[in-house]
Amino acid sequence: MKKYVSRLLLATIVLLSSSCSDNFLDLTPTDSLGENNFWHNENELKQYANDLYRTFVGHATGTSPSPLILGDSQSDNMVPLNFDLVAAGKNIVPASGGGWDWSVIRTCNYFLTRYNRTPISQDIKDRYAGEVRFFKAKDYFEKVTSFGDVPWLSKDLATNSAELYAPRDSRVLVMDSLLATINTAIANLPPRSIAESGRINKDVALLLKARICLYEGTFRKYRNLAGSEKFLQEAVAASGQLMAEKGYQLNATGNPNADYAALFNSLDLSTNKEIMFYRAYMTGLSGTATSWNVQLNNFNTSVSKSLIESYLAIDGKPISQSLLYLGDDSVQVEMKNRDPRLTQTVVYPGTGIQAGFGGAAIPGSGFSGVGIVPSGYQLQKYWVADQAEFVRIQNGLLDAPIYRFAEVLLINAEANAELGLATQTTIDNTINLLRKRVGMPNMIISQLVKDKRSDFPDIPVLIDEIRRERRVELAIEGLRFDDLVRWKAGKLLNNPVLGMKFVQRHYPKAVVGKSIFLNDKGYILPYATSLPTGRTFDEAKNYFLPLPLDELTLNPNLKQNPGW
Repeated sequence: MKKYVSRLLLATIVLLSSSCSDNFLDLTPTDSLGENNFWHNENELKQYANDLYRTFVGHATGTSPSPLILGDSQSDNMVPLNFDLVAAGKNIVPASGGGWDWSVIRTCNYFLTRYNRTPISQDIKDRYAGEVRFFKAKDYFEKVTSFGDVPWLSKDLATNSAELYAPRDSRVLVMDSLLATINTAIANLPPRSIAESGRINKDVALLLKARICLYEGTFRKYRNLAGSEKFLQEAVAASGQLMAEKGYQLNATGNPNADYAALFNSLDLSTNKEIMFYRAYMTGLSGTATSWNVQLNNFNTSVSKSLIESYLAIDGKPISQSLLYLGDDSVQVEMKNRDPRLTQTVVYPGTGIQAGFGGAAIPGSGFSGVGIVPSGYQLQKYWVADQAEFVRIQNGLLDAPIYRFAEVLLINAEANAELGLATQTTIDNTINLLRKRVGMPNMIISQLVKDKRSDFPDIPVLIDEIRRERRVELAIEGLRFDDLVRWKAGKLLNNPVLGMKFVQRHYPKAVVGKSIFLNDKGYILPYATSLPTGRTFDEAKNYFLPLPLDELTLNPNLKQNPGW
């Protein structure tokens, strides 16, 4: 039976309706979330923690676009019709908002300073405190990746709290505090074997820790900041623990052309052994139109040529080295003899969505309406080949994977490689499991040859190829932009945004120079008119978002991020 994670989001949480404010200065009235009328029993602690589950990003409810898909629009993986402002370096300082929101942190701190009043056993209290600390760590991590230095708040504040007017704390202090917070959460959360279904357990917290530590370790390493090894070692340890416990395995039934896709087109992930945490959807309560949106391409998005070129040929070699690569004179030829994950992520012309469902893609950027594929490469990932799911529209059941074991393997491989500790055994236990799932040849360290077309010409070939594997495996899961930031590789966003080689006879209604624009080699230029000089991601400032103007006015001790 489907285990509805979403039921946590549907619980009646009247106590938190006032505590989750939209503004840093909004406070919870003491007479509504009770200093005296709350903290009585386990159910109250559980209800409090339930509301924090809304912070998970899965698919959208109703007909809104899926954040999992839109997340990669900010990177070099996706090409939406309307270019992403951050990726293009066109975002501006907001008057207010802009992500500088502290309601979740205050909600967590309010709980953590009061939960011990509840007259129940300490281990039960600590378990819910572990959940709340998980969400505090997750929210702080998102703030650090967005803004860099931020205030570290260990208690909920009152209107006269000095911390309201304090400067930001250093990244070192915040990340050390964050690490301590997630470690405490891990210590107090139950193992998956006894945890309630659909709730945070120790394993999920270990994966969050591994993700945080890989990010911080590489962020520091590629900026020559102290402490990178400590965080990379923590990433190895956390991911290694999950691997050693053997509680998960890749979804691999022996069908290389379907096993990977099944992670993203399943209406029920409850029995999938690779999924560590997911969000479920339920008709009439929290349905999603994600598959419907993908089938009709309602939001006019597409995949970049840059992502297409990262997939290896089926002999395990980069396309610049493989004799099996047939070139890119047409998309049909370009996608042959490639890693099977390519055609499970991008539509091979005439198959999948285009085979009797949504019809042929409309390439280019000069058309109007919906169903436009600006680059010509149409997204397949998250599409369900089930007409019943299509007609549900906003009541679709497509589950959203949030944490999966494949990421654990990728973290372990990359962190070990960054520390200079990756051996062939390391690769066999990580990267080669992912390749085996889709029938690709093993990565053999001694046989790796640097790709002459690599995006990272100055890094060792092993790290380069692990980055490739990560990009391919986690494509369109909202993680690519953070990867570019931590690797200090934002300059890749300034590469020309290209689509497929255009073949006129395949698209007789397209008019070059009107509905579609090409470069001198015949590749589609999706932003020829909207970004005629290309994207201008400024590495001096665009790695961090700007603080909003109203917060700088309210607190003169807050200083704007560099370059803004």
